[in-house]
Amino acid sequence: MRAATWQRRIMTPLCCSTKRGRPAYRRFKTAYITRFRDRQRHSMHYRSEIDGLRAVAVLPVLLFHAGLPFFAGGYVGVDVFFVISGYLITGIIASEMGEGRFSVIAFYERRIRRIIPCLTAVIGFCLAAAAILFLPEDFMSLSKSAIATVLFSSNILFWRQSWYFNAQMDLIPLLHTWSLAVEEQFYILFPPALALLHRFGRSRLIAIIAAMAAVSFLLNIWSLPRSPSFAFYMAPTRAWELLLGSLLALGFVPPLKSRILREGLALLGIALIAFAVCLFSARTPFPGYHALVPVLGAALVVYASHDTTCGRILSLSPVVFIGLISYSLYLWHWPIMVFARYYLIDELSGWNVVSVLLLSFCVAILSWRYIEMPFRRKGIVNRRFVFSAAPVAMVFLIAAGLAGVVSKGWVSRVPAEVAYLESFKNDSSPRRMDCHRLENSALPLPRSCVFGTSVPPEFAIWGDSHAVELAFVLGQLAEQHQRSLMQVSYSSCPPVMGNGSAGCRKHNEATLRFLTDHPTIKTVFLIAFYDNDKDNRSFTYADGLRASVSRLAESGKQVVLIYPIPRATIDVPSALARYAWNGMGIDALGSKKSAYLRRNTEILNLLDTLAGQRNVARVVPHESLCREETCSVMLEGKPLYFDNHHLSLSGARHIAPLFERYLAIDEQRAGLR
Repeated sequence: MRAATWQRRIMTPLCCSTKRGRPAYRRFKTAYITRFRDRQRHSMHYRSEIDGLRAVAVLPVLLFHAGLPFFAGGYVGVDVFFVISGYLITGIIASEMGEGRFSVIAFYERRIRRIIPCLTAVIGFCLAAAAILFLPEDFMSLSKSAIATVLFSSNILFWRQSWYFNAQMDLIPLLHTWSLAVEEQFYILFPPALALLHRFGRSRLIAIIAAMAAVSFLLNIWSLPRSPSFAFYMAPTRAWELLLGSLLALGFVPPLKSRILREGLALLGIALIAFAVCLFSARTPFPGYHALVPVLGAALVVYASHDTTCGRILSLSPVVFIGLISYSLYLWHWPIMVFARYYLIDELSGWNVVSVLLLSFCVAILSWRYIEMPFRRKGIVNRRFVFSAAPVAMVFLIAAGLAGVVSKGWVSRVPAEVAYLESFKNDSSPRRMDCHRLENSALPLPRSCVFGTSVPPEFAIWGDSHAVELAFVLGQLAEQHQRSLMQVSYSSCPPVMGNGSAGCRKHNEATLRFLTDHPTIKTVFLIAFYDNDKDNRSFTYADGLRASVSRLAESGKQVVLIYPIPRATIDVPSALARYAWNGMGIDALGSKKSAYLRRNTEILNLLDTLAGQRNVARVVPHESLCREETCSVMLEGKPLYFDNHHLSLSGARHIAPLFERYLAIDEQRAGLR
């Protein structure tokens, strides 16, 4: 089916009016054909299979975000986009340079026409929808990300905030704009650099770009174990993916004459992308070496798919059409999903997923037709308007974002009770940022925070981020007994030898030496986020946890194992506040105790075994947090968590009496069980 025929069939029901006797679908057809003519005039010969490859890139991203099974690695679609972008943009620039008509102004005009109109609409929609639906803290957070998105620096903001796959990131409507920021940061520098290097000749140009790609890839490999968020979000560690596309456009690899070889390489490319989409997951160290799989897959399709079976499949009109709307589809789908989750106060499932996906496609088609296309046609929107309207729109959005920040999320919109419940999102340790180690920060062990009286620490709590609030509260309890407690915590790093990232393993080795050699520390509390569907199996922690416990116990320390904190099924303060805002009951929001016990059967058995050893005792928080069949998320009007699994200070104070006997008694410590 020809592309124009496909467009006529799907658009005729939507566009049935006439103008001067001409059916609307013919006007649509004219705009559609003009798009191809514009592309051919700017660049190399149009390759419809490249637009088809855009569909292969965007669909896994949608299905991954929708939580569909078998698409756990769908996030790699962004890497496919990077390769395509590098290939197309470099091809256009190189072609124009070869003809002596390259203009930096014209290049940035095309980028503005391509990026800004639809992005402006999405940001404006997010701010308007959030003003209606979002709680103040969430609205203020969105306002900050809107400002960063307008300035093409959202990747830096999200790098500083949290890891991409953390659950709390699922409610950030502009999270997906990090990839746009990477591209635009790249394109601020790349065209001028290409214009400068072009004069050295093609072979030297290719050699320099290849060297740049190699440096970027090595930086990606180096930074992943040290700072996974930096490796994931930042342009220097992602540039090699765009540069690989650039090398293909410059003819780094000579074209293949063998039809059979091209067929095989194109199919291999699709297979590599499919492998990554289906078999990667949030646990896959990424980008790192794993990024080679989808990136090389995309490169092979770009390189070899022309005039092949794979290329003809990718050139089918429905596939090409999805590729044509892919930018709008990518921009709109995630905010729609986020606002749907926020409104429903739950994960999307069943017909909700189907509805959200259909709505995303409908909005993307309208956005492409009535926002993208008019701005990309110079006959409709001239250069003067582009360069004047874009800054005005950006300033307006920045002003709106600043208003959201300054007003602290427009607190006056919500009742006092709602604002009170939401405020518990900040019910965390006031020393969290000073005392807790993150992946991109280092706090020497001798400078670890000590809470309590001004005496050498007799106690230490060693663990991941679950140790932070408990350390602060136990420090207050220790102060009552004229003692002190040291906090040794590192994000996503349980006190388990040989477990976690390279930085975590190094930290744990150093911590174990430090604690065993520290003369005043007599008792060490061990805590970790066990109840997380990933590490609550005994084989994950067994050997490493035994090593930690035995080495501490053998050095004469009293070891106290803190059992798993029950995980809530909701982001507690936010969900409680939204329930209260909607007039819904909040008494039955606790998680099921039976589900907690079932999830953690193996780790609980392991901890029971270890707690039976000499010099090893235990604290069981769920005995205090769970009553009968329900594990509470709020008591006495105060949320016990500041998200879905970290205890708030209120929650830590609730279980603090369980630690009283360890902090108050000296002479019987060695015999405690």
